[in-house]
Amino acid sequence: MSLISVKEAVSHAKKSLEELYQDDPLKQLALEEIELVTEGGRDLWSVTLGFHRAKSLSAVSGGVLSLADLRPVPQIENRVYKTVFIDASTGEFVKMDMRQVQ
Repeated sequence: MSLISVKEAVSHAKKSLEELYQDDPLKQLALEEIELVTEGGRDLWSVTLGFHRAKSLSAVSGGVLSLADLRPVPQIENRVYKTVFIDASTGEFVKMDMRQVQ
């Protein structure tokens, strides 16, 4: 059986992520790593993609809050990495894992 190309695998992975995160659009989506792996006797493209997500920061402190303490919560950009597994024969989404970067 023939395998889909690397470019097709990346395209399927990006499309899958964009669909999964359609309520929180991805910013600066980029390919980080790609590898052909075998899992359970099945060939999969392991495609790691990185993107930015806005995260709220809030400090939790003890005591009573006043109206002066109610300021907008700052947003920071967080680079997130996800590994998307695409069936190498069909191009179908199989699963997604969180990729920890050290």
